[in-house]
Amino acid sequence: MDDQDHSEGSPSPRSSSSSEPSSQADVLTAQLLLKKGKRYAARYLRDECLRAMSSQDSQGTPAKVLPELLDLLLNPAMRIKNLDTIDWLKWLMAAGRTPDDFFNTVRRYDNATTCGLVWTANFVAYRCRTCGISPCMSLCAQCFQEGDHEGHDFNMFRSQAGGACDCGNSAVMKETGFCHRHGSQAQLNKPEVPPDLLAIADAMMPRIFLRFIQHCRESSSLPPKQVQEAMEDSSLYLDLLQDLSRLGAAMRRTMTKSLCNPKVYSELTQPSSHHVNNEYLSQSKIFYEEAINSIPFGDVPPGYEDIATLNGPLIHKTFLDEIVFWTVKFEFPQKLVCLLLNMLPDTEYEDAFARAFVQHYSRISVMLVQSKDSETLSNRVVHVSVQLFSDQDLAYRMTDSFHLLHIMIVSLKNMMKNICIPSTLHDKRRNTHKVVKCEDHVMKNHCYWPLVSDLNNVLSHKPIAVKFMSDPILIQEWFSFLSMFQGMNVNVRELTHHVEFEPQTYYAAFSAELEASASPMWALVSHLKDSETKHYTFSVLRQCLHALSNWFNAVGFARSDMGDPYQVSFHLPLHRYYSVFMCQAVRAQGAQLADVLPPQDLLHLIMVHPLRLQAAFYEILSGMWVRNGLQIKGQAMTYIQCHFCNSMVDADLYLLQICAGELPPDNFIMTVLDRFHVLESLSLSPRASNSFLDSEHEVGILESCLTFLATLMTVRTNIGLSESELAQLEMVTLLCMGDKTHSQLMEYMPEKCGSAAQSRDFEAVLSRVSSYRAPNFEASGTMQQGMYIPRNHVWENLYDPIYVLLRAVQRKDFQASLDRFKLFCKQSGNISNSGNLWPPFRLPSSVRSPYTDPQRIIGCRSFHAVILVLLYNALNEITTNDHLLSLTIYLLELTVEYQAKHQAQGGEVMAAPFFEGVTEPDDDKPDGQFSKWFASDDIFTNANTVVSKVHLNPTPSISSCSDAFLYASGDPSDLEDMDEIEAGAPRLALPGAPQPRPLPLGSELVVYQQNVSAVVPLGEVPTTPDTPTQDQVPPLALPPPVGTPASPVSSPVNMLVPLVDTSTADGVSSQASLPAPTQYPPLLAGTEVGRRGNGRSGSSRSRNRLNPSFALKPHFNRSRRPAGPSNALLPPGSTSPPQLQAGDQYVAIEDSIISLLIKLHSKLTGKPNSYRPNFEDMSDSRIGDGPFFIAKLLNKLGRHDLSAKKCILDTIARLYCKREEDSSASSEEEARAREEKRKRAKERQKRVMAEFANRQRQFMEQNKAEAAEAEAGVNDAMEVEEQEPERQKEYDCVICNQSIPSTPERPVGLVVLLQATSVLGHRTSSQKPLSVPTSDSERIRLKQRRYTLGQYMEERADTLNRHFDIYYYLQNSWLASMNIGWEGGVHVQTCGHHLHLDCHQSYLLALRSQHRPNNTLNVDKGEYWCPLCRQLGNSVLPISPEIGDLSALVKHPSTCDSDLVEEVDRLLNDLTVPTFSSSLTNAMAHMMEDMTVATYAKYRNVSTNPSTPSLFMFVSSILRTNLEVELVQRGGSLVYQAQDAKMDVKRSCLMPLLHVLGFHSKILNGGGDYNAGGIGGGLHWIRQTWASISQRPVTGSEGAVTPREREVPLLLRDPVTLLLQLVLLLPSRIDQGYLRCVVANVYRVAVVGAAVSALRALNESQRDQATNTGPLAPLLALAHNTLRDSPFFCDDQVTLPDQPQDSWTVNDVTCQVRETCLQFLRIAALLKAHLAEENSPVIADPIAECGALEQYLGVWDTCSVVNSTIMGNMCGTYRASEVSSPVETRLGDLAGGTRVWCSEVAAFASQAQVAASTLLTSVHFSQPRLLKLPHSYDAIFQYYHRRQCSQCNSVPKDPSVCLLCGTIVCLRETCCKQQEICECVQHAIDCGAGTAIFLVINSSTVIVIRGPRVCLWGCVHLDSFGEEDRDLKRGKPLYLSEDRYHLLEQQWLSHGFDHTNKRWIWHRDIL
Repeated sequence: MDDQDHSEGSPSPRSSSSSEPSSQADVLTAQLLLKKGKRYAARYLRDECLRAMSSQDSQGTPAKVLPELLDLLLNPAMRIKNLDTIDWLKWLMAAGRTPDDFFNTVRRYDNATTCGLVWTANFVAYRCRTCGISPCMSLCAQCFQEGDHEGHDFNMFRSQAGGACDCGNSAVMKETGFCHRHGSQAQLNKPEVPPDLLAIADAMMPRIFLRFIQHCRESSSLPPKQVQEAMEDSSLYLDLLQDLSRLGAAMRRTMTKSLCNPKVYSELTQPSSHHVNNEYLSQSKIFYEEAINSIPFGDVPPGYEDIATLNGPLIHKTFLDEIVFWTVKFEFPQKLVCLLLNMLPDTEYEDAFARAFVQHYSRISVMLVQSKDSETLSNRVVHVSVQLFSDQDLAYRMTDSFHLLHIMIVSLKNMMKNICIPSTLHDKRRNTHKVVKCEDHVMKNHCYWPLVSDLNNVLSHKPIAVKFMSDPILIQEWFSFLSMFQGMNVNVRELTHHVEFEPQTYYAAFSAELEASASPMWALVSHLKDSETKHYTFSVLRQCLHALSNWFNAVGFARSDMGDPYQVSFHLPLHRYYSVFMCQAVRAQGAQLADVLPPQDLLHLIMVHPLRLQAAFYEILSGMWVRNGLQIKGQAMTYIQCHFCNSMVDADLYLLQICAGELPPDNFIMTVLDRFHVLESLSLSPRASNSFLDSEHEVGILESCLTFLATLMTVRTNIGLSESELAQLEMVTLLCMGDKTHSQLMEYMPEKCGSAAQSRDFEAVLSRVSSYRAPNFEASGTMQQGMYIPRNHVWENLYDPIYVLLRAVQRKDFQASLDRFKLFCKQSGNISNSGNLWPPFRLPSSVRSPYTDPQRIIGCRSFHAVILVLLYNALNEITTNDHLLSLTIYLLELTVEYQAKHQAQGGEVMAAPFFEGVTEPDDDKPDGQFSKWFASDDIFTNANTVVSKVHLNPTPSISSCSDAFLYASGDPSDLEDMDEIEAGAPRLALPGAPQPRPLPLGSELVVYQQNVSAVVPLGEVPTTPDTPTQDQVPPLALPPPVGTPASPVSSPVNMLVPLVDTSTADGVSSQASLPAPTQYPPLLAGTEVGRRGNGRSGSSRSRNRLNPSFALKPHFNRSRRPAGPSNALLPPGSTSPPQLQAGDQYVAIEDSIISLLIKLHSKLTGKPNSYRPNFEDMSDSRIGDGPFFIAKLLNKLGRHDLSAKKCILDTIARLYCKREEDSSASSEEEARAREEKRKRAKERQKRVMAEFANRQRQFMEQNKAEAAEAEAGVNDAMEVEEQEPERQKEYDCVICNQSIPSTPERPVGLVVLLQATSVLGHRTSSQKPLSVPTSDSERIRLKQRRYTLGQYMEERADTLNRHFDIYYYLQNSWLASMNIGWEGGVHVQTCGHHLHLDCHQSYLLALRSQHRPNNTLNVDKGEYWCPLCRQLGNSVLPISPEIGDLSALVKHPSTCDSDLVEEVDRLLNDLTVPTFSSSLTNAMAHMMEDMTVATYAKYRNVSTNPSTPSLFMFVSSILRTNLEVELVQRGGSLVYQAQDAKMDVKRSCLMPLLHVLGFHSKILNGGGDYNAGGIGGGLHWIRQTWASISQRPVTGSEGAVTPREREVPLLLRDPVTLLLQLVLLLPSRIDQGYLRCVVANVYRVAVVGAAVSALRALNESQRDQATNTGPLAPLLALAHNTLRDSPFFCDDQVTLPDQPQDSWTVNDVTCQVRETCLQFLRIAALLKAHLAEENSPVIADPIAECGALEQYLGVWDTCSVVNSTIMGNMCGTYRASEVSSPVETRLGDLAGGTRVWCSEVAAFASQAQVAASTLLTSVHFSQPRLLKLPHSYDAIFQYYHRRQCSQCNSVPKDPSVCLLCGTIVCLRETCCKQQEICECVQHAIDCGAGTAIFLVINSSTVIVIRGPRVCLWGCVHLDSFGEEDRDLKRGKPLYLSEDRYHLLEQQWLSHGFDHTNKRWIWHRDIL
């Protein structure tokens, strides 16, 4: 920048004063200033400005030069995208300073009291509901963290549409939530802005805004794509303006001054003759006017002409007005929106911007409809509007002064008016109403959402809501808008064919009603809380009734009996507004029903559509609308869904409850029965059939009708429950359907569109009704979240099945609640008998005044008659089921309870005089006319009344439905004639002929045909080929009750029902018997049962038309079921069921409600006279079966009414008295007969037993000698078997199921999974857990403290490599001194199942032939599922035949342990490679190849060129890795404590693995032939090593063992490595003596090495003390005396790790030596346990571990670091000053060995002192573990979510942290890609050998990468309720779950990710 200035001749800073003009005479032109450069021009303008200010000369030179300079810089002919221009503007504003200095200076004068930070989508912000006044309040992260929100209800969220920080805005949030930087008191001491600081900026700002306006005008006529490019060109320009606005309040005031000045706008934009660019200005104005005219607005309603923004063109007076217009025109460009919002902290600007936004609001609605990306535009509109309208004062000013409400409603109405279509509801010819077209993109894309959202926002402010409800014209306009939704999306039932195309627009209709209708409704209602606002409610109700009347007239609905039963619309917003506002007026404002109810005729009309909707809802659930597809069921489910139910179904039910309380009960009941089309199903005529319902739907709809009545009677949502009681009921309902998490309860609780009233007592209610179950784990390892389960008292007292049915979106949820209820009863012992439990229907609470209890409708005589018919049908099993009966009993119980309570309060029931002339005589009850059956509405009187006969009409009854369907048969095309029938004339319902009801067996059918009747016996009814015979299986509307039998009910014991002995008037007795039990097929599904019967078949209906006289033809007959049980146990005279009287038109009943109940009790129990009256029973339990509830009902009848009590007792006596006398008379005879039979049986038993004993005795005598001989033979056979060799071990192949031993010809293998592992390499030297850093200091500390075993081994290998040779033979190679695989070893694990190798190959071939999509198996690389347990495997470990074969065991011939050393040397010398068949050899080779491929190449060798030493190192390291991993899985030691939760160690496969590794080790070392050379150069090197260990010369060699140059000293070699090498090269099956010898000798080396290492860590004085005292002093003295003269010990000694020097004791040295030796002892003990196939030793005390392992390994009495006596004997009584002769022991000269080994170290130390000290420095590493996570997830999130990646230095979109090492990586990004492998995958290879665990910061989830796969493991951070929050959607505070994190760590340590996680996908190296 400065270079450019100097090149243009600008003076240097030092000489600038001399070159700058010093007087006004030295005036420079704009062109010259451009040449001088930016710095010079800025200083010049500053000086001129100061001079002008001092002289008060407003006409100074800068006023002329600056515009000229700006004319050049901001020339419209130049591109607005010019970096140099932007830079010039910054320098000019800086006025001599650098732009950065100027910006920093201006920021110091920022005295803004609000934050105002603007963000876009996906920004992380906070919302505190405790501090918020507006629900839209939000805070940036900095303001939230600096504020005090401890204990508040807050959440973190990702912004979807963008927003701004409200910190400091007291209109949106409470001042207590402000941070210290904002608020009215935060900026009191800020200094004033110097007048010269912003003088140049003030002069430049109008021209800057003008240039942007000119650019917008030029781009307005371009196509949309080019407009977008033009806005992108202005991006740099807008960035400049945004940067200026962020400088604080001072700069924002300067910008506002230019934006809101009408004079400046007019001067700069209006063309005039004195303007230089007058022509350009004129053309620009033309573009501007064309753009304004391109956004026309719709019609303006009458009365709104005075609103300028709706009527007339737009008029812009300021730059801000026009910028807002271009914002709307260009569909709210993101950067322009951010600029406008950044200015909002300035109050003057805020008011001006709000005015401009309201001025253009009507045009925004037009752009929403025209936009091709309405979703993005909607989000950006709301991004702006929510900042303006959340402020109550500002929103009210806009409403009061600029008619904001009117503009919003008119804009909404015009948007919907353009997509209206004619309504198809009711009669199309008389319907003039228009509704919105749901298929239009305005509805489907929710284009109306921004307007509705803004309306809801402003209505949440009470002053605006009151203003809305105070304006009748505005309310009328609103209801005119809602009328467009009334009756939209009409569904017409398909009768013949399935709908070809299922419309998916229904959810658009539901969303529109919820957002555009219900949300504003609840916003208004929230302000109507007391009687002072009652007049507002009445105003809304008056306008709503007016709108309803207009709608009835528009759709041509004039009578309540009109309506189409094949149509339904779920959308009745006008009804629901009336319902909700009426409810609010009564509940909260003290209104009386009389004040808000319409006239009864209008109320009857209002009732029709909600009632039709309820009937259609149950029809849909019953399957009657199945031909309309799944979408119709989706509508029914959405109707009752939690987000919609308060606004829809609850409002509809409330309205119907009001109608039930106000309309005549009989009228209401009959209307309900008619709308559900069940009147014909309630007919007792055997000829009757339902003309509307198919036979398979009759029972279901009847059941649905009773369910609806029960719901109407008992639901108290709006007429009896408080908010707290309702919240409890809703929560109980959710919990009974299934256990729920806290968030699920919050989500599924019904809501009133944003109303928080129901959640006010949420936590208190939750604690009362539920118990919390903490997160736990299933047996499979599946993680569960914290759940809430119902308490016991919920099931006993609160569970309401009716309410569950109302809220259950899926019918299976209701069934689940019944199953859970039954399970509770079973577990709590509340089931007193074996009967099936009935649903525990609850008795309702009382209604709130002034409501009338809707139960009054079931207290009418019509309903009592219906109850009698239902009980009669249940007794005779006619169109019934168990659930229907339970509902019937429940409704009857409600009737009894209601009338008993009503009479107790002094009420009266309707008596006969009111129905004078209506009630029929006792013996003449007309069928279907239920109001004439009883003379009173008193249930107690009617229950006693015996109905003798029911009169049947000679012609079929006509349905009372408004359509009056006539029974007829004919072609479906006949339905087309329906429109031609006059109103009220009979119309056809369904094609096909009706079928009469079945007759009882033995009865006769009276056939009427043209006035001729004939009696036809039932069995002789003629049939035709068209007679339907196929059984129908009707689905039920509701699931069957719990325990419904799945098998056919055929036992006659269930049918023992007493019948009444009836007789006709002339004395002729008519017999009655029970019908046969209903035959049920097996259950078809969980909620369906089938019913057998000769019902109509939809596919075989007759096509013949009936003649007008309706001739009931024989083939229409539907016979009744055959008779049921025998008459043996029935009451006397009960021989046949009720039947038609021959020659007349009656059905004999001869029963009352009470007698039917008593008979049903006996029928359900299967026992005659089972009911035992107990009228004193006052129990309120609702847990029981059918007999329980029937007995409870009978007891209530008798308790409340004396006449009913007498009737019950008399009925029992009449039905069962004679039966009991007969039974008592026959009981004596039966008892005598049973006694006789018992005596004869006993005598026969005695004879049989005597004969059997005699035969047994004879048999034993005959076979006594044979038994003795057989016993001797068995003993001989056992002796022979003991001498025979043991049988080989057999294995079960899981593929062919054969059990055979593994043979060389057909080997058996283990299913194994080979994995690369780095678990061991992550052991750290820090004994304290390391943590994931959450600050920069913690990150530095982690790098310093994290020293891993992998790093240690790598450094050790580097040291050995620098000082020793790598030969291509193992004799002198340092590669034989240690193992690798710490950072990338091979782990082998098995599920324990076996298979043949040939079977495995066949299995793989079969898997390769299967082409499965999304298959997670890589079969080409040998992966497969275990055929038995389905665990993953990728290889087969062959089992050597030597395993389990005792003959292969190599036993030592010597009995003296001292000879074992020579025996081991002999075995090493004579060893050869085992010879196997080609199959087994190939299998072992293939296994070795698989193990090699399993790990990455970088971890296989330490050298670049593979050699025999490196290969043998790799082979032995595999064994070391598996032993070390097993030790890790055991907790790092072999100590077992019962309270420790040890990891589950998988089945071991170490023995087969050892054979494979030993086989290849012997091949690599030449099979023991020293001279052969072979691949490995012979086994001589191992013999030399064994000689060094045992201090014995090699057999056949000359001289003693002497150190060799360049060979690694023995003490510098890892003793565990030495042990494993010897074991691998010895025979695979050796005697335990050999193993004990090898372990003991190697252990001596380990002990000496541990002693030397301990001495190395001491200073001189400590060494002197340690070598003279302590149990290990002899050994330490030996080592010290040998090494003290060498440079091994130096002066800079260090103390023991983590041990202060002043607290050192000799015991510390002993502990260190033992701890070092334990590393060897643990591995050796595990190895021995596997080789001996025995369990490892059980050690309970950690202190005794070392000694216990020494005893287990047999070294306790030979070389022990615990047994001081043995140690003294081994080394002699040495002190530091003297050395006596060594003591010979059984295992050799330890003293001599110590001197030799230490001498080797001394010789090496003389050459490399540092290397010797380093290699012998002992470092103890802790167990591998994951990095510890902080308790609060917010600490992790805040540190990492904006942190830069260490490789690409950019902020990742999805940052992730490795839980193994703490590295941050870029997930799913290509910025850090290496060789086509993304960073996460590459890090998994480098850090975890292909396995890595990442915490994804932005989603709180853990992902696991395993080789080529990745899976989403889950979350380790849960909220306070034990729930996950994946993707941080809820944003609640999260806390670490220690149990989950421990499980994650366990799966990592056990290599169990592949087995416990099943949802793996291929990552394809793109993570």
